[in-house]
Amino acid sequence: MSATPASSASSSPSSAAANPTWFCLRAAGRREHVAALNLAQRAQVEAFAPRIRVRRERRAGGVDTVTEPLFPGYIFARFSHPAQTRHVVSTTGVLGLVNFGGLPPPVPDTTITQLRQHAEPPAAAPVAPIFNEGDWVRVAGGCFRGTEGKVREVPAGCQRVSLLLSLLGHEVEVSLPAEQLLLSRVNGPVTAGRRSTGHEG
Repeated sequence: MSATPASSASSSPSSAAANPTWFCLRAAGRREHVAALNLAQRAQVEAFAPRIRVRRERRAGGVDTVTEPLFPGYIFARFSHPAQTRHVVSTTGVLGLVNFGGLPPPVPDTTITQLRQHAEPPAAAPVAPIFNEGDWVRVAGGCFRGTEGKVREVPAGCQRVSLLLSLLGHEVEVSLPAEQLLLSRVNGPVTAGRRSTGHEG
């Protein structure tokens, strides 16, 4: 009879350690990748800080590709709860375990797999702008910088996009490099008054 409790007690931690689960953690803002690295190196826990590469307009004109957290202030870690929880949340950069009503919801492995596929493009892979006919875009470089217009045509295999811009009260078709364009939230025609001039690219 005494052997049963002993066997049960020794198998529970082993079972938990053998079946770690993904959980969401709160991390210090702008240091999500550091928290994930600390978990991996110091706590020996698999961690994942999803990051994406996005195109942003430079203040001086043009477009840069930057890497940003997909979920600012949050990361994922795979560990046994509650056995490893205290060790995990005490890791530098980790602020706590996300929970609801005191219970941390597990994150399915399939979710992490999908995030890895879509949130971690190869560092050398360029972030190619994708536009469709009818999209409204903003010109981020060149002499038309600051002007917004509608995509008229995107020739297959071509790095330029045909746009319809409203200039001086007239609708003018121009062809510009796709790398100078950013998607806009504008839903209608823009007058020439919103155009910034004096910038060459």
